[in-house]
Amino acid sequence: MALARTHQRLSDGWQVRRVGTTDWHPVDVPGCWEDTGIAKDDPGPVDYRTSFVVPDLAPGERLWLRFGAVSYACTVYVDEQSVGEHVGMWDAFDVEVTSAVRPGVRTTLRVRAEKPASLTGGPDAPPVPGNYPTRETLAGFLPYVWGHVHGGIWQDVSLVATGPVAFDDVYARGTPGGALTVQTTLSGVGDRGKVALTVTDPDGAVVAEDVREARGSGDSGGGPAVRFDVTLPSPRPWSPEQPHLYTVRVRLLPPHGPRGTAGDADDVDDVDDVDDVQWDERIVRVGLRTFAADGSHLLLNGAPVHPRMILSWGWYPDVLYANPGPDRVRADLLELRRMGFNGVKLCLWFPPDYYFDLADELGMLVWVELPMWLPHPTEHFRGQLDTEAERLVRAARTHPSVVLYTLGCELSAVVGDDVLGPLYAKVKGLVGDALVRDNSGSGEAYGGLLTEYADFYDHHLYCELQHFRETLEHFAPGWREPKPWLFGEFCDLDTFRDLRRLDAAGPRPWWVSGDPAVNPQGARWQYDSHLHEARLRSNGFWDRGTQLEEISRKQALLHRKVTLETVRLRADTSGYVITGERDTPISTAGLWDDLGELKVDPKEFRGFNDNLVVGLGWDRRRTWLAGGDRPAYGDPWCHPAGALVRAHLVLAHHGREQGTVTGEWSAGFEGETPFAKGTYAPAGVRSPGTVGELAVAEFTAPAMDRPRQAVLRNRTRVGTQGTTQETVNSWPLWFFPARPFDDAGALALVDPGGRLADLPKVAPEVGTDLSPTAVVIATRWSGELDDHVRSGGRAVLLVDAAAGGPFGTVAAPFWREAVKVPEPHPAWGDFPHDGWVSLQFAGCATDLALDLGSIPAEADVSPILRRVDARTAQVLDYAAEVRWGEGRLIVSTLRLEGSVGDQPRGLARNTGAAYLLSQWMGYLRSA
Repeated sequence: MALARTHQRLSDGWQVRRVGTTDWHPVDVPGCWEDTGIAKDDPGPVDYRTSFVVPDLAPGERLWLRFGAVSYACTVYVDEQSVGEHVGMWDAFDVEVTSAVRPGVRTTLRVRAEKPASLTGGPDAPPVPGNYPTRETLAGFLPYVWGHVHGGIWQDVSLVATGPVAFDDVYARGTPGGALTVQTTLSGVGDRGKVALTVTDPDGAVVAEDVREARGSGDSGGGPAVRFDVTLPSPRPWSPEQPHLYTVRVRLLPPHGPRGTAGDADDVDDVDDVDDVQWDERIVRVGLRTFAADGSHLLLNGAPVHPRMILSWGWYPDVLYANPGPDRVRADLLELRRMGFNGVKLCLWFPPDYYFDLADELGMLVWVELPMWLPHPTEHFRGQLDTEAERLVRAARTHPSVVLYTLGCELSAVVGDDVLGPLYAKVKGLVGDALVRDNSGSGEAYGGLLTEYADFYDHHLYCELQHFRETLEHFAPGWREPKPWLFGEFCDLDTFRDLRRLDAAGPRPWWVSGDPAVNPQGARWQYDSHLHEARLRSNGFWDRGTQLEEISRKQALLHRKVTLETVRLRADTSGYVITGERDTPISTAGLWDDLGELKVDPKEFRGFNDNLVVGLGWDRRRTWLAGGDRPAYGDPWCHPAGALVRAHLVLAHHGREQGTVTGEWSAGFEGETPFAKGTYAPAGVRSPGTVGELAVAEFTAPAMDRPRQAVLRNRTRVGTQGTTQETVNSWPLWFFPARPFDDAGALALVDPGGRLADLPKVAPEVGTDLSPTAVVIATRWSGELDDHVRSGGRAVLLVDAAAGGPFGTVAAPFWREAVKVPEPHPAWGDFPHDGWVSLQFAGCATDLALDLGSIPAEADVSPILRRVDARTAQVLDYAAEVRWGEGRLIVSTLRLEGSVGDQPRGLARNTGAAYLLSQWMGYLRSA
């Protein structure tokens, strides 16, 4: 939106100085003062200055300074006369300077600003000295991303002239049927005047005009209000697929004719004849759309829609401040569309106007989250929350792309009913039909308010793969009120950051520096990047960055594919937000890396992140255990030769059209003719918003004498007359010999806890006698086992919390935050891994890793499967061979028996894990 006439954009000639110094330096506006060398943890105050020549003004005209945004609190001076103040870093504001300037005279503009005071060492640390501690402001999440928040004038500054009365607010809403409502409120003194409306369609043709007198007061409690209700001919609704936009132009006319003449504005014959007499003008674009909830469905224009969003924290590393320019935002949004996304969640920040304009234009849904996270709700905070929330919502609400609002994120009990109740009511009253909730992530999950103010459910489930299904079930009780269920952020996986590649691209980022003057920790809880090089050199991985980066990106893609398919195959889920957009100093879970390069193939990513997605379901089995039924999960990715494989192909249809489904599937080894295939033609008519089975890909696992990886491929079409939607997806499957322990020789089991109680089902000859020639499988350390190995015996020790012994463990996620590195050790035998950990390890994923640093140096450790932490660069192990006295021992924390979450129940059902154990036994026997 723009005021009447922008005389000039004040972007040149700015200087800056830290208050208390006399040295002025050039500074970019928009920009941030950190770029001039002011310390990143210095909250100011800082002075900005420039000068401008005051334009000529007609009688009665007013002159304003319009600021796009200033961080955080500022006072504005014109020729050293204070003309206005503002508090709040995200919203635009105007300062009138009419009485402080003289036309034709060069005038000095000075802005004194102070930003939120950073913290000294993490989220719970004391703040640095300053008037506005970070946790007492709506600073959002950026301080926790890079430690601090940008300071100064970070959006445009302009000079604008209006008449004696000006628009205070303009709000436009339209429906798919063409009903358009435009509401305006005015501010100023004197006669009220009239408001002229002109509406043009997406092709630029005028489709509605009107002129009305200003009467009464508007919903803002401001001055007179004008409301227009018009019906547009041949309406063209707005949607992500067809983002049609109408242009609404409102002009404020004086109550009399052209300046200096008599006569009423009614003498004007046509709306277009009033250009030379207008006092003020606003132009907004509006989309004709509705948004609603129907049970678990979200409806856009009455049809189901499934938001698939990326999480953005407003982090742009090349500029620090959250204003990268429209070209960058347009390119990002277009790339996100290529990956199947149809929206963005603005997580705890608020962008410049052009961001919303581009989302409207490109058909990207937007979720606005007010920047309230980890707050200390002081009196100042509460007052600012009420004020800033209204300003931000009013700035966003006309945009058709904005369909969801949250009042804060992961709020604890420090923000109670007395805050969230009134705030929800205020926001809900402002946003039309957009949906609102109080706390993204939910009070039940973060110790916050349990009596929710919410139009939809929202949970942040950062899960290990084996626990994801049971976590979904836990947060979706069957008795809860039907509402849309979205995941306001989830599904992250950190990849490896290769500092050598950053070095080759240019100077290292400042946040890798070990100098606290350059890289103060601030609010960051993850503060390890500056330690990575030393750690990687000490653990031998510094020169393996290319390998680690490649492995971790494959694992990140796999993790997201499995997680998103699991969500899409539940009919009660309504949308999600993936963490996150780009890598940051605290996380490498972005889809873009530090150099701005995309980590994924957009086409491959879209295969499980599109309107149509086909996923896999599997037959259910039960087992009778301890006197009752329990789920008997199998290993869906690994199958013994001769087994019956039944993969249920399930379609999640969140497209815009219903149609008849056709498709085909095949299973085969790479480069060979498929050994199984089938079609489903037709498979009935499917409607948007439905989830249902298409067919069963059923076949017998082929016979083989060594493990092999195959691929199950599927192609599905949903056809209507003249249009067809298509989706393609694939999944790895591994096939193993049916009897891997037949040639294992003498085996002995030491298992007092019963972890491997079903081992005899796959290894019938296993005994309990620790004879010198037996290879021992143990789940508990003992003096007898120690003696057996020290005297030249061989053993596998599976370590858990109860195993005991000299081998330390560390609790750590298996899938998230870690790079799993299979080392070239002969103990792998012919177990298939292709140099990285994929779903053949799903059945034995663990939450414990080995810390072998405490065992004697003479033990001679040879790693088999390692864990490189993507956030800390520290190294642990999942499996290693240890020379123990005269013998050999493979020690591992892998859960070969599964039995956690939806892992297979027992070794006998854990096909891949059982084969891996057989290879370890075979190696130890022959070594």
